[in-house]
Amino acid sequence: MKMNTLSAGALATSLSVVMLPAHANSDELEIGIGLGAGFGQSIYQGIDSQTDVLPMLELSYGNFFFGGLEAGYLLAEEENYSLSISIAGDELDGERADSNTLKDMGDVDSGINLKLSGELFIEYGLLGASIAQDVSNEHEGTELSLNWAVPLEFDQTLLMPSVYATWMSDDLVNHYYGVSAKHAKAGRPQYNADAGWRYGVEIMAEYPLSQQWTLMGGVGAEWYGDEITNSPIVDEDSALSGFMGVTYHF
Repeated sequence: MKMNTLSAGALATSLSVVMLPAHANSDELEIGIGLGAGFGQSIYQGIDSQTDVLPMLELSYGNFFFGGLEAGYLLAEEENYSLSISIAGDELDGERADSNTLKDMGDVDSGINLKLSGELFIEYGLLGASIAQDVSNEHEGTELSLNWAVPLEFDQTLLMPSVYATWMSDDLVNHYYGVSAKHAKAGRPQYNADAGWRYGVEIMAEYPLSQQWTLMGGVGAEWYGDEITNSPIVDEDSALSGFMGVTYHF
């Protein structure tokens, strides 16, 4: 299944899911629509950066929520923790067909993952953990993530700096960064990767323009482990992304 996995899109997804009150457990339908613009650097050969216009839609009703590339159900929510289950797309960038050196390989199709997420509110921020497993048979990969975020309020502005580490199984790494015998050629040897890591930092911001309108944005940097950067189709070990948008809540 083809999905937009531009890094800026993943950042916007994180912004909509983490910072908006989607898990309010309200019996009323809450709707948010918006539009944003983002950029994301690519680690693939022959692609420096990409820009995109990103429509946004956020819905919540009772324990159900939808935002970005994720739809789910809130299993439990207490004062200091929450637990949810969802269906979500991959967060990795699979757009490589625009590269002159990789266009014969085409873009990478995203998996559809069953995801279990938990958040724990502590004295010094918010600890999060998630496990995602592809259930679409696209790559059958697994992803484990840990993150720490610190919400900071300045008057009406909410800032959310965070750090994270994500482990990816060999199936997932190979799906995006491996080179099969079919695609191997001179200067591009066959490559089978082991499981690998990626690490990142983000800072996100939200400012209410009025009771209905909200301005939001974020910037992030991500670093990739040797299992990814050793791939012959990768020529960078890090990437930057950014996003800014506005939403209207009914």
